[in-house]
Amino acid sequence: MNKLRSIAEKYLSGLLKRYVNRYIVLLADVVVSTAATSISLLFFEIAMKRSYEFAQYALLAGISVIVSIIAFLITRSYAGVIRHTSMRELWRSFFASFIKAITVYLIIMTSESVRSQFNFSYSGALIFSLSDMIMTLFFMILMRILITNVYSMLVVSSIPEYYIKNVLIYGTDDESVSTLNYLDKAHKTKYRCVGFITSDTGNSDKLLCGYKVYRIDNPDDYAKLISSKLIFSIIFPNSVQARREDDRMIQWSADNRVQVLIKPLFTNLSSDMFGNRLREIKIEDLLGRDEIKINVTQIREFLTDKVVFVTGGAGSIGSELCRILVKMPIRKLILIDMAETPMHNMQLELRSQAPRVDKKFVIADVRNRDRVNHLFKKYKPNVVFHAAAYKHVPLMESNPCEAVYANVMGTRNVVDASIKFNVEKFVMISTDKAVNPTNVMGCSKRIAEVYVQTIGKEISEGRMQGKTKFITTRFGNVLGSNGSVIPLFKEQIAKGGPVTVTDPRVIRYFMTIPEACQLVLEAATMGNGNDIFVFDMGEPVKIVDLASKMIRLSGLQEGRDIEIQFVGLRPGEKLYEELLKDEENTLPTPHNKIFRARTRDFDLNEVIEKINKIEEMAASNDKDNTVLAMKHLIPEYKSENSRYERLDA
Repeated sequence: MNKLRSIAEKYLSGLLKRYVNRYIVLLADVVVSTAATSISLLFFEIAMKRSYEFAQYALLAGISVIVSIIAFLITRSYAGVIRHTSMRELWRSFFASFIKAITVYLIIMTSESVRSQFNFSYSGALIFSLSDMIMTLFFMILMRILITNVYSMLVVSSIPEYYIKNVLIYGTDDESVSTLNYLDKAHKTKYRCVGFITSDTGNSDKLLCGYKVYRIDNPDDYAKLISSKLIFSIIFPNSVQARREDDRMIQWSADNRVQVLIKPLFTNLSSDMFGNRLREIKIEDLLGRDEIKINVTQIREFLTDKVVFVTGGAGSIGSELCRILVKMPIRKLILIDMAETPMHNMQLELRSQAPRVDKKFVIADVRNRDRVNHLFKKYKPNVVFHAAAYKHVPLMESNPCEAVYANVMGTRNVVDASIKFNVEKFVMISTDKAVNPTNVMGCSKRIAEVYVQTIGKEISEGRMQGKTKFITTRFGNVLGSNGSVIPLFKEQIAKGGPVTVTDPRVIRYFMTIPEACQLVLEAATMGNGNDIFVFDMGEPVKIVDLASKMIRLSGLQEGRDIEIQFVGLRPGEKLYEELLKDEENTLPTPHNKIFRARTRDFDLNEVIEKINKIEEMAASNDKDNTVLAMKHLIPEYKSENSRYERLDA
C-alpha cells in the first residue's frame, strides 16, 4: 500500500512540475497581455482626447483575455523553461503578440457594436492594434527578464560564499566577452568574474560589460591584484591567447598558485578532446596552432555510404579516426587491432554512439595474411586507413625482425588484400622518421611507403590490374599518443622528478591527435592515388623547452622544485626529424597545411625482390642481415647512435 502511495505521489509530483508550472506562465502571460491592452487603450484615450468608461475597458479586457489565450495556445509561448529563455522563445512571444493584434483588429473591424462603442476609425483601430502588439511583446519580454534575473539571484544567493571562486578573464576582445557570457550561463554557481586582465596599455582603467579592466605588466602588480581580489583562477578564451602569454601570466600564475583555465575547444570534425567545460590549461594549448580549416562537406561526400576499415583501430591515431568516422555518413566501420584491452575499451566507448553506423570490433593481426584476406572478403571495404604499426624507436632498434613483420609484411598484406578485393582508397599513416631514416623503425616505415607507392604507380600507369588509389600521409609526433614524451614527463613531475631529457639540442615537430586525424581525412579526400602527403607541423619544439613548460604548468619551478636531467640519445634516435616540407621537395595542394612530397620512383620487381629478401632474413631472426637488407633497399638509411652503424662502413 505504501509503495502504491509513493508511486502515486511521484506521479502527481511529475504532473505538477510538467503541467502546472507552464500553466502558471500562461496565466501570467494572459495577465500582462490584458494589462498591455488596457494601457494601450489608456494611451489611445489620452492621445485622441476621448473619454472611456470602466465598462468599455472591461469589454476590451475581456476580448484581450480570450484572444490572448488562443494566441498563446497556438504559438505555445508559455511552454519553454522561462529561466532559460532563448531567441526561439522570444520569437514565439512575437508571433503570439502579432496574432493577438491581428485578431483584435479584425474583431473591432467586423463588429459594428464594438467599433461604435470605442468610436474607432479604420486607421485608429490599426494604430491601437499595433500599440497593443508592441506593448504586449514588451511586457512579456520584461516579465521573462525579471524572472530570469530573480531566479539567477536566488540560485547564487543560496550558494555558500566560500564555494564561489573569484576569477579574472584574460583579454578585452569579443572572445573575452563571449567567455564572460559563457561563464554566466554555464558556471555562474561556481565562478564569479571580478574583472578582465590584459597587458594592452590602451585598455587600462576602463569598464567592459560593467567589469573593471586591469592592465598588468609586471609580476609584482600581478601578485598584488591576486591577493587583493582573492583570485582563484585566470581564464583564457582560447589557446592562441594562452600561447601569447606563455612566459608571462602563466608563469606568474604558477608563482602565485593561481589556477589557469581555458574555455572549451570545439573542432569541426574531431571528438572534442577536452570536453565542454572549463578545464585546466594543457601543454597542448601552448604548443598548438590556429584551428585547422578542412572541407567537411567534401569529406562527408567522400565517405557517404562507405564501408571503412581502420587497422590499428585501438591505437592513438586509429582510435581518434574511428571517433571521427562514426560521425560521418558511413555505412559500416570495422576496427581491427591485435590489442585486446584497448579494443575492448573502444567497444565500450563507441558501441552506443551513432547507432545508424554498423560497427565491428575485430581482434586480428595484420601480419597474418590469411586472416587479413578473410576480413576483406567478409566485409568488402571501400576505404582502408592503415594505422597499425610498431612505432617506438628504441624497441624496434632492439627488435628489427619484429619491425619488419609488423610495418613491412603487415602493410604488404593489407595492400595486397586491398587490390584483390577492389578497395577504392588505401590511406597509409606514416611518420617523419621515414625521411632519411636513422633507425630501424623509420626505415621499416619507409619500406612500407615504397611498396605502397610503387604498387600505386603500377596501377595508375596501367601495368597492374586494380582500381585502388594509394595515399600515404606523413607527419611527426602526436601529443598525448601512447608512449609519447608528454605522459612520461607528467609521470616524472608527479613523482617529484627528475624530468629526463635525452639531449638539450633535441627538437621535434608536434601535432595534436585530432589535428593529425582531420588532415588524414582531408588528404584521403583530395588524393588521386600514388601520393605522399606531408603535413605542416608548424615550428619545431625543443624537448627541453617542453619539459620546462610542463614543470611551469604544474605550478613548480625548474631548479627549485624539480630538476631536468639529460640522459643521452637513445639507440637510433637523432637530434631532429625531417618532413621534406621545403619548396625543393614538395608541391602545394589546395590545403595550406598539406603538401605533396616529391619522391623517387622504384622498379616494382626490384622492390619485391628486396622485400622478399628482408622478410627472409627476418624470418631467420638474423638481426644484422635483416638490417643490412633494409639498407640495400633504402640506401639513405644511415644508422645513428646504434649498433648497426658498423653496417654503413
